Amino acid sequence: MPTVFVDTWYFIARAQKFDPYHAAALRLARAYGEVTFVTHDGVLTEVLAFFSARGKFWRESAASFVRDVITNPKYEVTPLSRELFERALSLYERRADKEYSLTDCASMHLMRYHDIDHVFTDDHHFRQEGFTVLCDAP
Repeated sequence: MPTVFVDTWYFIARAQKFDPYHAAALRLARAYGEVTFVTHDGVLTEVLAFFSARGKFWRESAASFVRDVITNPKYEVTPLSRELFERALSLYERRADKEYSLTDCASMHLMRYHDIDHVFTDDHHFRQEGFTVLCDAP
C-alpha cells in the first residue's frame, strides 16, 4: 500500500472548518484514501501547541483529535525517541543555511528512512529537500 507523510499543516487544516485549507485537506484525504499515513509525535506536539492558547474547547478538541490519530490503524505514528531526536538534530545542524525546525528535520529523516516521497503539507522546506508536497491549495 502506498504511503504519505502527514505534516502539521494537514492536521490543523483538517481540524478547523474555518481554516482556509480545510476543504483542501478533506480533498486530499478522499483522494488518498487507500494509503497509509505516517507521522510522528513531534508533529502531533506541534498540533497540540497550535491549539493550546485557544481556550478549553480547542484544547479538548485537539487532544481528542490527536488521540484519534494515534489509535487509528490508517496512521503509523512514530514515537519521538532519543534516536529520532538525535538524527533530526544532525540534519538540523547540516542545514544551518535553512530555516527547518527540528520537527521538520525529524519528519524528513523518517520520510527518507521509510522511502516516502509525498507529504501532506504546504511547507516549502520539504520541497527544498526534494520531496513532493501535496497541499491541493484552495
